[in-house]
Amino acid sequence: MRARARILEGIRAFFRDRGFLEVDPPIAQAYPNIDPNIYPVKIADASGKATRFYLHTSPELAMKKLLAAGSGDIYFLGKVFRDREGSPLHAPEFTMLEWYRVGGDADRVMRDVEELVRTLASRTAGGDIIRRGSREIPLGRPWLRWEMDDAFRDLLGVGMLEEKPLRDALEHKGMRPGADETWEDLFSRACLDVVEPALADRGACFLTGYPAALGAMARRRAGRPDVSERFEGFVAGVELVNGYEELTDPVEQEARLIALADRHRRATGEALPVDPGFLASLRRGLPPCAGAALGVDRLVMLLLGKDDIADGMCP
Repeated sequence: MRARARILEGIRAFFRDRGFLEVDPPIAQAYPNIDPNIYPVKIADASGKATRFYLHTSPELAMKKLLAAGSGDIYFLGKVFRDREGSPLHAPEFTMLEWYRVGGDADRVMRDVEELVRTLASRTAGGDIIRRGSREIPLGRPWLRWEMDDAFRDLLGVGMLEEKPLRDALEHKGMRPGADETWEDLFSRACLDVVEPALADRGACFLTGYPAALGAMARRRAGRPDVSERFEGFVAGVELVNGYEELTDPVEQEARLIALADRHRRATGEALPVDPGFLASLRRGLPPCAGAALGVDRLVMLLLGKDDIADGMCP
């Protein structure tokens, strides 16, 4: 508990020293983040009937409204909630750090991650390393950056966007994907079963350049509209952070969110509404910015040399 308190204090000091403003948006939101792989928790009234509110899965929409209103650089450190979660690396209630840099790009936010983790490791363990089992992960140098398409070609021999070659490559590895699995299913299987396990021996690493089709709120890469400026950060194979350069075009963003809501409805049977206030904020003008969301409980686990996020959470 004391170590966790020092880490939370260190996170706040890190962002305060860099001129970020801490914000505290409402946890209960009328419009949840829409993601086919994330299930928001509904709030019920005294009769047991679900209300129109959800516990937020991320403060992203609320924070972007603040950015559009002129907040400048901001961060959030607090609880978020996701239904149907539970494993050594997942919990239905967990602590998230989310921050946004106005005028920043993905490279600058990745450097925030490097500096933050190194600073907290020094504060917690007295050195710029993280120990994971018998391994020591050095944090004193920039993290390895691996383009997702390069990772697919290195590990599977095919590009990440090539559906039939990807299916054939997974079959060659004995995974036998079903005939009804879509490209997205194949991509996810390849990430979970091939790419991410390969990161365990790569220390601290960023995967960059995710498919634009899987980054509904991320800006497309200049000259590569099929790729987004999105990254995920891993330490010893543990996914720690997800970030991207923000999509600021209100027309494209609305179309993407509507398509995402339709995918969520087909996957879960539940229709989730798109937040009109968020779209209105985009029309007023979201400044160019980049941000990231980091799982604090996973970071605490890594900094303390544990294997389960529950070991670093208050009971």
